[in-house]
Amino acid sequence: MNRRAVVVGALSLATGGCTDRLHDLAASTPRDIGVRSRYVDGNPFVDGKSVRSLPEELLTHAASFRSRSAAVGAVRPTATATLEFVRETSFVDDGGAAIVVAAQRLTHPEFELRLGSISRTGDHSLRIAVDEAGVRGDPEIDDPVVKTLLLRLTDDRGTPERIVVSVGGDRAGVTV
Repeated sequence: MNRRAVVVGALSLATGGCTDRLHDLAASTPRDIGVRSRYVDGNPFVDGKSVRSLPEELLTHAASFRSRSAAVGAVRPTATATLEFVRETSFVDDGGAAIVVAAQRLTHPEFELRLGSISRTGDHSLRIAVDEAGVRGDPEIDDPVVKTLLLRLTDDRGTPERIVVSVGGDRAGVTV
């Protein structure tokens, strides 16, 4: 554990505090999958496209986007960090090689979402584990807030057809 803290600290200094890159390096991912992640504190999606549009008891949501127009259409115009992440993506339907997967969680205000791991569950299926970090234990949540993790994925084996995202023991599946 101490070695990991030293490596994380050294990488943080070397990358000028670029936490997006640091999380990508720490994640366990098959070698033929490229991933870039960005944590967004809040809900960058329009009504009907976010975890807030689900029944109250469902706390985890996943969405995928194969084209820039579909992704931009689902994002609020004021969500500049998310729009920047989308615009930097070379989507498969637009002649590129990437898709964007959004993992959302209704959770404690102090939590952040971080990429834990990506694993293959079949030829064209992936499982993405997302970690909640920030508060120890299982805190009471009176008024949950939306937390979002954006993932840009490229797969040398071709675009995944199905992705299951798990956060805090809950799962959400999405067909790409």
